[in-house]
Amino acid sequence: MKKKVTINDIASISKVSRTTISRYLNGKYENMSDKTRQRIEQVITELDYRPSRQARFLKSQNSSLIGIAVGDISNFYTSLLIKGILNRLKTTQYHSLIMDSDLSRSLEKKNIAKLIDEQVDGMIIQPIGATSEEYKQIKEAFPVVQIDRFVEPLIWPAVASDNFEKSKELTELIIEKGYQRIIVVSPPVIHSTPRIARYEGLIEAITNTDVEIKEIIAPEAKNLDVNDNYWEAITEMLNDDIKTAIYTFNGPLLYGCLKFLKEKKLRIPQDIGLVGYDDESFGEVMGPGITAIEQNLVEIGFQAMDRLLEAIENKTSKLEITTIESKLIKRNSL
Repeated sequence: MKKKVTINDIASISKVSRTTISRYLNGKYENMSDKTRQRIEQVITELDYRPSRQARFLKSQNSSLIGIAVGDISNFYTSLLIKGILNRLKTTQYHSLIMDSDLSRSLEKKNIAKLIDEQVDGMIIQPIGATSEEYKQIKEAFPVVQIDRFVEPLIWPAVASDNFEKSKELTELIIEKGYQRIIVVSPPVIHSTPRIARYEGLIEAITNTDVEIKEIIAPEAKNLDVNDNYWEAITEMLNDDIKTAIYTFNGPLLYGCLKFLKEKKLRIPQDIGLVGYDDESFGEVMGPGITAIEQNLVEIGFQAMDRLLEAIENKTSKLEITTIESKLIKRNSL
């Protein structure tokens, strides 16, 4: 039977102390040279050393686990957030435990309970709930950073897009192009901080103008059906000569709208303008090219993980919202 490699073996071959190896395994690299880190990493790789998570927890009271609770893992949008989180995590000795809440608040509560039971060192959450009262179960269990959206009043740091600013900028472009009516297509705005900010940016832009706003309430992305009746409401709003543009609040709705307009043989932008949030990059390849806001989701994930690691290390965190700049990509749909 192959002899089990121990921390003493790693220390001996690396020519450093057990304490240095322990600090390395717990991600505490301060006052450790790059040369030492690289030597330890090489020895660990060569000996195929796998430290026991349970033993490390008993010794350091750290599980080396990071919990990640997301709203809907099947959404491409969410996968990019996770990509950014893992990009930051792979430079540490932490492991991730990803939980999918499937847009269900009750499932989210169960997932959080599991993460508490696993004694994770910290958690990144894309909250489904809207108020901090709904998350009392976490209390002070571990550091938390919110990603993409956040509960109110703010009880944990958050990293999100500049939704208000970019929505305002996009709406101003629509107005500049001479559109007199904007049809907003979105799931319910209430209780979603990104949608609220986008809507508030839109309203700010049309203040003191004669631009008319119409709203079409769509289901959440995972329940989206291009054949649903709410699309028909668009055609009912086009029975006059008012120059109209559609503004969708997420990528799946933008794609659904494109398909619907194609089925109805409505031309973009000759018959109707179309813009929206497009994190799947549909707009680049569809029709004339769709003017869209593209969020830097990978960077949002990376920065959220960075702030969580800082909170774990320092045992404290700043209660603030960090905004990551998005891009307004101008194409030919207005």
